[in-house]
Amino acid sequence: MPYTQLNNLDFSEIKTALKEYMRAQSDFTDYDFEASALSQLLDVLAYNTYYTAFNANMVVNEMFLDSATLRDNVVALAKQLGYTPRSITSPRTDIGFKVNFPVTAPASVELKRGTGFVTNYDGTLYRYVSLKSVKAPVVNGVATFSDVALHEGSYVVSNYTFDGTLKDQKFKIQNSSADLSSLIVRVYESANSSVYDEYTRSDNLLSVGADDKVFFISEVDDEQYELFFGDGVLGKKLSDGNVIEVSYILTKGPLSNGAKSFTFSGVLLDENQLKVTVPFSVNTITVDSPSQGGSEIESIDTIKYNAPKSYGAQNRAVTSNDYAAIVRNLYPAIADIIVFGGEDQVPPEYGKVFLAVKPSQANALSSATKKDLTDRLKQYTVASVKPVFVDPSLLFIEIDSKIYFDGSKTNMLPAEVAAKVSTGVSEYLETSGTEKFNGKFRYSKFIGVIDGSDRAVNSNITEVTLRKDFYAQINASAYYEICYQNEFLKDCDGPVVTSTGMTVFEHPNHTSYLEDRDGKIVLYRLDSLTGDKILLNDSVGDIDYKHGEIKLYDFTILKGTFSDNRIELRVKPASNDVEVKREVYLDVDISKSTFVAYKE
Repeated sequence: MPYTQLNNLDFSEIKTALKEYMRAQSDFTDYDFEASALSQLLDVLAYNTYYTAFNANMVVNEMFLDSATLRDNVVALAKQLGYTPRSITSPRTDIGFKVNFPVTAPASVELKRGTGFVTNYDGTLYRYVSLKSVKAPVVNGVATFSDVALHEGSYVVSNYTFDGTLKDQKFKIQNSSADLSSLIVRVYESANSSVYDEYTRSDNLLSVGADDKVFFISEVDDEQYELFFGDGVLGKKLSDGNVIEVSYILTKGPLSNGAKSFTFSGVLLDENQLKVTVPFSVNTITVDSPSQGGSEIESIDTIKYNAPKSYGAQNRAVTSNDYAAIVRNLYPAIADIIVFGGEDQVPPEYGKVFLAVKPSQANALSSATKKDLTDRLKQYTVASVKPVFVDPSLLFIEIDSKIYFDGSKTNMLPAEVAAKVSTGVSEYLETSGTEKFNGKFRYSKFIGVIDGSDRAVNSNITEVTLRKDFYAQINASAYYEICYQNEFLKDCDGPVVTSTGMTVFEHPNHTSYLEDRDGKIVLYRLDSLTGDKILLNDSVGDIDYKHGEIKLYDFTILKGTFSDNRIELRVKPASNDVEVKREVYLDVDISKSTFVAYKE
């Protein structure tokens, strides 16, 4: 028998190998005649071998985390590393409001759990509910609620009765839209009992004792979840007849991130747990910050990336990678995160770890989210190390591009060419790794993307502007330091720095602007008739062109440019290549960039 290549996976190669085998014997002679019956049998054998080899290859691929492609298999492999993939997560906001009773009022009112507010965001109605009941006393006909945590979604409650005689009893959440971070598990002694124990989720067996009221959860088939309870050794064991109440939120994920206008639609209960029927009105609704934190269920690629890092962290935060992996697990809606030690601060702050987080749908974490993450992160830190969350410093790049294209090579209008270039730039930014902490903007690559967006594009002239936003401290004399981490262009013909309008204390009747002149930051206004610049103050601050810094001294602002009193400060960089370090996050702002096409 001749030597046979066993690594042939192609059908034609397998059939050729079978023919070579047949050629070595003399019993059959028509194997090489395509119309013969034996040739047809060789086809069947080759196909069978081909399918078997392909199936074996796919089965082996699904046995390893790096090569698995089916979600159920990736989840099972991640489970071996002690990693539970994140569920879909609902956006959260903290809200305050007052309930007014014009006639008669109860002694106290309670916002019933599972009810709350609604918001119309991007033309779609979303419900925001409270996970737990919140009480407030009524004083002089007014009940004041503050810092009420609301989550987007529908509130769901499921009840199970534990039966120890059943060998395979399962407690499943059969919905892929369930937000596990909102999961609350209560165990009642019996169906008639009103007293319950609230069980907490555990992801670490080392701290679990025989009497600890904990539960475990893992993802099973088809993005569903299963709850497990203790066996009397690791966690308290349930007793026959115990009623398990499982409540959670069914959410639409990140779709309502950014909502900030809410209307009351909840249910109020009085001190007797009866629905309030007397006349009342809900007003003075205050929102601490727009809703944020919503995210989709963890993708296959993200599971592959996070599972080994979570395993390496071993549920303790020691290195910067440990902190990053743990925070990503606690708060999934993250665009990027950077961690650095207090010893790198100026001046040094020993014993602290600083974390800068850029959320996916916002510029910074809300105060409530930072406090929540700080509290939850403490259980992972070692010794006396204190985690401190700082806001990222966003450096925006704005593009002004003039695109020249050959009209004989395309039927598109100039506006269509400009739109295609803008789309190509956006797609490039999604995969280039430009927008992140320690990000790098490479000008040559960027203009190459513009030229390559369509075969009709001949060339482009593209200018880069850096922008930073700072928030005014209203009616307060303040010091502002705005750092760009990139050298400024020194232009003798005109200003390098420009700003949006503001109202300052010394000139409350005019809209004022900032620019640089001879190393100083000056304040000016525009003449309403001629548009000429009228100098108001020739030195409100300094500019350091070399180090890319602007400083404003004893500057009192009464009103910023926008409703949030934000002011935009733009500069021309010395180099079109832009690079940032540490807590500065690089963001190419396409929405404020311009792309104009010209037909040649």
